[in-house]
Parts: sequence; structure tokens; C-alpha cells
Amino acid sequence: MAKISVVIPAKDEEATLGKVLKDLYVVIPQLTEHEIEVICVDDHSTDGTAAIARSFGAKVIENTGKSGKGMALRAGFQEAAGDIFVMMDADYSHRPEDLPVFLESLKDGVGLVIGSRVVGGSEEYQHIRALGNVFLSTMVGVCMGRYLSDALNGYKAFRRDVFTEFKYTSRAFEIEIEIIANTLRRGYRVVEVSSHERGRAGGRLKSRVIRHGIRFLLRTFYEGLKGVKPQQVQTAVEVPSALHREGDSLHTVDPKS
Repeated sequence: MAKISVVIPAKDEEATLGKVLKDLYVVIPQLTEHEIEVICVDDHSTDGTAAIARSFGAKVIENTGKSGKGMALRAGFQEAAGDIFVMMDADYSHRPEDLPVFLESLKDGVGLVIGSRVVGGSEEYQHIRALGNVFLSTMVGVCMGRYLSDALNGYKAFRRDVFTEFKYTSRAFEIEIEIIANTLRRGYRVVEVSSHERGRAGGRLKSRVIRHGIRFLLRTFYEGLKGVKPQQVQTAVEVPSALHREGDSLHTVDPKS
């Protein structure tokens, strides 16, 4: 039985975190072939975020480093016991009910599954954010040779060694790029599944188009210059299949397969 660690970074998300956890704990009993742990990383919150997480029975980790999504995720991953790490946002934009499809897709040498908002749609995107995502995802393809429709989405599932075999340095949202690069370095495939993004259910938007867009771009150039040639070809142990809901499918096919 594979163990799954769901890691949710949260900074001042008391208005939305309860909604995320409520839905997540409805989905977890369906995953009978997996053992699930839920970790909420309190990223220097000044509200009741940590208390809400504890009230649902989630494990709460404090980010004792500098504030930032990358720092919070790294703190959570370091404490996670799972064979598979799942990362999702605390603002209720990601749908926990999509989790079985992510887990089902982690087989046949796949090391990373990304939820594609291009396929699934987004209620959050304004035109400038949508165009920025297309541009930055294209640059990931140019620099790393793996073209994706939505490289930046924070709803991802990946194998443990994608994190443990590397020293991560991202402080903010650019950790999305670092995860993709390290997956390729491990010799794994990257695939996308359809995932609909809801509009933020409350609280304050943390990402900034220009500031974080520049960090995404610089990180993409940096990882591309380092190179993503596989260190070794992985023969991944297949993760036991999750319960499959009728109508779910893998919408984006890896061109290398």
C-alpha cells in the first residue's frame, strides 16, 4: 500500500482552509488502496490557520524559515513520510476530488503529474495571468525540452525521490519549475491531467504577476542552463491504482511515450 503525503502550504488562509480540508477528508475514504497523511504548513500566519488545520486532524508544520511558498513546501516535504507527495493550495481553488485521477496517472515511469487549467478551465485567470502562464509554460518547453500546457499550476503529485535526491533552493512560487526540472533529471516522465481551478474562495491573493513572473522566468533559464539530462533512467514501481471515477481520463499525453 503506497503512502501519500498531501502537503498544503497556508499563510493567513483561515477563510478557505477549512473548505479544502472538508472536501479532502471526504475524498480520502475513497482511496482504499492508499494510506494518506495530510500536512498543513503554517507559513507565518497571523490568523487562525493553524488552529483550523488541527481541528480537522491534519498534521501542522511551522515554516521556521523565511516566508514563501517554496520555503513552506520544502518544510512540509522534509517532514512528509509518503512515497508520493501531493501539493495543493489552501485557497480552495484546487479540487480534492481530482486527487484519484492524479494518483492513477502515476505509473508507467511517470514521476510527476500536473493539473492542467488549460484543459480543465480556470475561474481565477484574468487575461494577463492567462497570457503569462502560456508564455512561461512555453519557455519551460524551450529550456527543458518538455512542452506543457500549464507548468505553473500548484496542483501536482510526484514521487518522493524527486524531492529527496536534490537540494531545493526555491523560496517562492518558482519551486514549481524546480520540481519539473528535477523530475526530468531523475529520468521520469511528466504528464498532465485535466483540473478545473475555482476562483479563490476568500482571503488575499499571494502571487504577483510581475514579481513572481520574473522569478519563474529566471528559474526556468537557470534550470535550463544546468541541464535536465536524466541522471539515470528510472523504472518506477507502479503506485497501486486509486479508485477511478467514471469519465476521468488523462487528457494530455507525453509526446515521448
